[in-house]
Amino acid sequence: MSLTRLRSGLSFSSPIYQLSRQVSSLPHPTPISATAVRFPLPRDPSSPPLTPPTRAKMVWCATHLNTRVKLMIKMLNLDDAAELSSYAIFTKRRQNVTTEICEAIIGAMCKAKRYNDALNLFHYFFNDYNLKPNISCCNHIIGALCEQNRLQEAFALYGHLLENAPFLRPNEDTHQLLAKGLVDADKLQSALHFVRRLMKKEDDVGSSVLNHLIRGHLKDDGDFTSAKRIFDVLKRKLVSSGDAQVFDLVFSFHGGDYNEIAVVKATFMEFWFEQGNDKEAMECYRTLAPKDFRMNAKTGNSLLQLFLKYGKKTEAWTLFNQMLERRNAQPSGFDSETCNIMVNECFKLGEISEAIKTFDKVKTVEDDESQLCYGNILARLCEQGMLPEAETYFAEMSSKQYLIPNIPSYRTMIDAYCKAARFDDAFRVLDRAVEANLKCVATFSCLLYC
Repeated sequence: MSLTRLRSGLSFSSPIYQLSRQVSSLPHPTPISATAVRFPLPRDPSSPPLTPPTRAKMVWCATHLNTRVKLMIKMLNLDDAAELSSYAIFTKRRQNVTTEICEAIIGAMCKAKRYNDALNLFHYFFNDYNLKPNISCCNHIIGALCEQNRLQEAFALYGHLLENAPFLRPNEDTHQLLAKGLVDADKLQSALHFVRRLMKKEDDVGSSVLNHLIRGHLKDDGDFTSAKRIFDVLKRKLVSSGDAQVFDLVFSFHGGDYNEIAVVKATFMEFWFEQGNDKEAMECYRTLAPKDFRMNAKTGNSLLQLFLKYGKKTEAWTLFNQMLERRNAQPSGFDSETCNIMVNECFKLGEISEAIKTFDKVKTVEDDESQLCYGNILARLCEQGMLPEAETYFAEMSSKQYLIPNIPSYRTMIDAYCKAARFDDAFRVLDRAVEANLKCVATFSCLLYC
């Protein structure tokens, strides 16, 4: 019983799985002309164009399809989620829901760094079958291109949106992705020029965009003066005053989100840590303490990673415990990454019992975030050869009403059983994975007319 065979079974491409997809015919939507490409994105010559599904049961209901696609994404079974999402071309009557399906699968592929798959899906939905994207769909692709250092193509898509897609207005997410791409590619001057043009047009230029410029100045040559000048621009933009005391007073009075400022201060903290000036870095952090703001998970996680990177273990644990205490009152202030950062740090230091203790504090809430926390500790335990402990958590996860083990969790257990030569247990988990997958897809015959 080989691991390869088990993995192939877990891909859900076996004959029994394919039989569940045998349904009656529907005529194909007509693709637009190949010469009328709406979005200027290159095609990977090694990846053939996606073809539409040849069979479908009934008139597809966009809402039900959306639910099924998102369930598959939740299980991190992206291949089957992509196959299901291909039926979105039959659901044009519910354009907003259809677009939501497209956004979900493209975003999931980008999050998994499967950028070519995301590009192929974008072509399929919006170039080949003329569905209408929203700006989030385009932002996913712009971000993917920037991550691959394909800045020319990212800006070509951005320019196309400005010139030819009036229904797609670039937003701050678009601008921060492009600014980040330029700074990451050591093109600070181009980033400055890009942001100046945006500000002249009074486009969305918020803290996330300006923070990348600050990071660029601090990264390139340690130009603290220029970075501080941009920070003052940000403060004046938010409250028309760069004075620290006036800013805090007015910003708080108007109900501003101080996370915007906290993330920028974290950038300055990293600069001081890199300079070996821990005192200045911690003084910067202490300016956040008196502020009574609802720290979100993104801000908190950035600070946790910063503290751990530069050896501030006590400060990291203090912040983590504060975030955990506020979890019920402020769910947006704690997520799976918060837990996994600290659990992984414990494993990295060989503090296994502390990792388990930390996880046990977090696992009390049953939600999508807990699913990812369980998946992470299963992987870490199996890496350490602690299969009995992993089995306990896997059984616990499987028994919970609102938690569904995702595909990587099943694979983790199957790999661990194979490594231990426990092939019967490996096939038992494989059978459960297939069963769970089929339950998520459900039977196509229950789709309703919309």
